[in-house]
Parts: sequence; C-alpha cells; structure tokens
Amino acid sequence: MSLSPQPGSDCGETTPLRAPVFRLADINQPLELTHKEQQTLASYLSKCDRQLLFYLCVGYATDSLNKMALSNAKIAGLTADLDLHGYDINTALGAYYLGSFLFQLPSNLILKRARPRYWLSIVMLSWSLVTMCTALVQNAAQLAWCRFLFGAVQAGYVTGCLYYISYWYPRDRVRRRVGFFFASAGIGGILVGPLCSLLSVVEVEGIRPWQLIFVVIGLVSLCWGVLGPSVLQDFPDTATFITEDERCLITRIMVCQNTLASDRRISRKQVFLALADWKVMLWTIIDFCANAATQVNGLFGPTIIAGQGYSPHVAQALSALTNFMAFSGMASVAYVAKVVGGSSVAIAISNLLTISGFVLALGAEAGGYRMAALFLFSFASPQPAAHGPAWMMANMQGSTKPAMAAAVVSAFGGLGPLATAFVYRDQDSPRFVLGHSVCLGMTVACLLTTLVLRVALKQENQRRDQSHDRVCGLSDEDILDLADNHPDFRYKL
Repeated sequence: MSLSPQPGSDCGETTPLRAPVFRLADINQPLELTHKEQQTLASYLSKCDRQLLFYLCVGYATDSLNKMALSNAKIAGLTADLDLHGYDINTALGAYYLGSFLFQLPSNLILKRARPRYWLSIVMLSWSLVTMCTALVQNAAQLAWCRFLFGAVQAGYVTGCLYYISYWYPRDRVRRRVGFFFASAGIGGILVGPLCSLLSVVEVEGIRPWQLIFVVIGLVSLCWGVLGPSVLQDFPDTATFITEDERCLITRIMVCQNTLASDRRISRKQVFLALADWKVMLWTIIDFCANAATQVNGLFGPTIIAGQGYSPHVAQALSALTNFMAFSGMASVAYVAKVVGGSSVAIAISNLLTISGFVLALGAEAGGYRMAALFLFSFASPQPAAHGPAWMMANMQGSTKPAMAAAVVSAFGGLGPLATAFVYRDQDSPRFVLGHSVCLGMTVACLLTTLVLRVALKQENQRRDQSHDRVCGLSDEDILDLADNHPDFRYKL
C-alpha cells in the first residue's frame, strides 16, 4: 500500500496532511514509501532520536545509578552503621521489586490517560526524592520501606518508556531504539562504581559516605527530571519540533499499524486480550528468567568482586569494568538481532554465552577465573532482558494492548531479581554456588521458552498465510480491537 496522498485528501504537494485519509482495510497491509517519503521519514526519526530518545536514555542511566546506589552504599559503611545482619540487605533489595510489581499496571494505565511528558517527569522526580530520603534511614525496617517506595514510584518508567517509544516509532524501527534505551542502563553502571568510590573518600561534616552516595545520586536524577516537561512531547500529531509533512507521514504509518498514539481510548477488549494472551505469558517467563541473571552484576557485582579479596574502594572501581561489559552487550542488541535474523535467535545466543559464564563461575577454583566468568555473564546476561521487551513490542498492536502487555511483562518479569536478591548470601563468598546455580537454571529456562515461542509464532504465521480469514462483517471498533490477532498481521521472529 502506498502512502501517497489519496484523491481528495488534504495531504498534497502544497497542503500538508492534518487528518490522514485512512481505511480500516489498510491495517497491516505492506507500506510502499516513495523516495521523498523515505527522506521525510529519515528526517523525522533523526529528530525523535535527538530530542526524545536521548532524554529517555539519560533518564534510564540515572535510574540505573539509583538502583545500584544500595549495593555500593553497602560496602561504604551502610551495613555497619545500621547494624544490618543476615538477610537485612536482601530484604531491602527484594522490597524494591515488590513495590515495582504492585504499581506497574496502575502506572501504565495512568500513562495511557495522562500526558506522557508530565507523567514520566513526575516518576523521575519521585524516585529521586525517595533516593535522597534513603540517606536518613536509621535501621533495617526503614531501609526496606524506602526501597519499597522507590520501587513503587519508579515502576512506571521502563514500561512507560517502552510504550512511549512505540508511540513515536514505526513498528520496524522500535527494536533498535529499545536496544539503545536498555544499553543506557550500562552507562549508569559504568559511572556508579567510580562515582561511589570517590564519594566514599570524600569527607563532609555530619554526613557518612553511604549517605552522601544516596544524596548525590538522587540529586543527579532530580536535576534531569526537572527538564522533562520542556524536552519531551506527548504525541507525534501534537509535536512542535516536526514539520507538517513529517506529521502527515508518521500519522499515516501509525494509523495503518493500528498504533496511533493519540488514541486515548482504553479498550476493555484489548485489556482482556493482553491478560489472556499465551504469547504475553511466554514473554513474561523470558523476561522473568532474563532479569534474574541480568541483575547479578548490578545488585551484587561489587560484593562478588570484594569477595575475591579486593578492598571496598577497589571493588567499586572495578565494578565499572563489569558494567562496561554489560553496556557493550546492551549496545549490540539491535545489530546482533539484525545479523543473526531476529530477536529470538539473538536471545538464544546470549543465553548460551551466559550459561557458559555461570558454568565457569561454578567450576573455577582460582579467583582470576571467577572474575573472568563475571565479565562473561555480565556481557551476555543483559541482552535477553533487552531483546525480550523489544521483540514483544514489535509484535503488539492496538490502542491499549501494547501498554497492558508491557505492564504485565515488566511487572511479573521484574520479579525475577527477587530470587537473585535472596540467593547471593555473604556466607557463600567467594564462590556463591547457590546464587550462580539458581541463575544458571533461570538462563536455561529462558533459552527453552524462547525456542518454544519462536516455533509457535512461526507456525502461526504459516497458518495465517494459508488461511482465508477476513474481517468482513466486523465493526470498525472490532477490527481495531483485533490488535495482533488481525488475519493480515505477521509476527516478527
């Protein structure tokens, strides 16, 4: 289907399109762009990358700083000053994921109704204030409650950004941007070690080093969050930084993909469709298992390194190297998927590398080999956590289903690190056999689920190719509510 102006439309050579001509029969039909339209699309994408994606990525990097603040504060005197014992730290880590789980769905539904530029900024400002307030805690219970609150207010950012990205980018351009987005967390990881190492030796009267870590990191994200309302914009059809021709083109593309952002309707049918979709359940399992292994470096990297005999300051500094490996893995997500032929193959390859890393960690006797294993699974394990959501969002359609699917996957998948939080125990240092064994099993489960889902999606595409299902007799609203169940939709592998 060509995107050239239809006869009688308002979008021509002299008059930009403001209300695109659209037929429901056009949904999921192949789009044929003229050379001029391709140039217009390239200009539009470049503007979105510079203004919107960059802001979201820096925001996610500061989110990573805030999440890793606790693991660095732990070896900067937090444990001794608060007299923490046993599972106190693990409970605080787990409280974050519980808060995130409980508030994931409400946050995404609010995003659907609220203006994204303000909601995402409010989320960022809220978690910054909670992080700064964590410097005031005096015991284990207060620490756990602060981390729970941090998880609750931060819950909507990642899924909100994924949904926001799907507002602005055509379906076949989402995976690369999601890859960049997740890679930005690695930048935060690279910076947090050296930053916390520096803050640990800075002397400020009346403030302990671990308190300074929470205050400074919270302040960084607070300053960035303040810029949100002036940088972000709500929807392409109301954006002020794009031209009318660009608005005309992207609106037609998004309408034909049934992903028009400014459709504020919350479809109950699509809500139930997302909750009952077996594919969403499999993506949730993939995300759950992937997150369990991914968070090992972020939550326990400095602890694992310190367990090999390094001092706390050196361990914090060395964690920048493992986080650089994680960033490298994340940054390669889009390119790896393109080279190997899809997200599912990329997930399988990274799973195999992660399995190799955990096997080496379990079998190694020397600290040097255990460090090599940490570098290997720090590089490979984050990739499925990025490929999975990108794969899912590329296969979602509708005004409501993408938001619900992202919320379900992120909420339940985000519980994966709860297992990680309680199996890496101080008494297991330096080998951490229990923790590595659990994450090895999770990675194997992620691999198997990915293969099952790939086969199922391929078979469904083949079935639709051979069937003669049509949407005749359905109302316009019913056709839109079919989402990815539309007979002309084909799943990306």
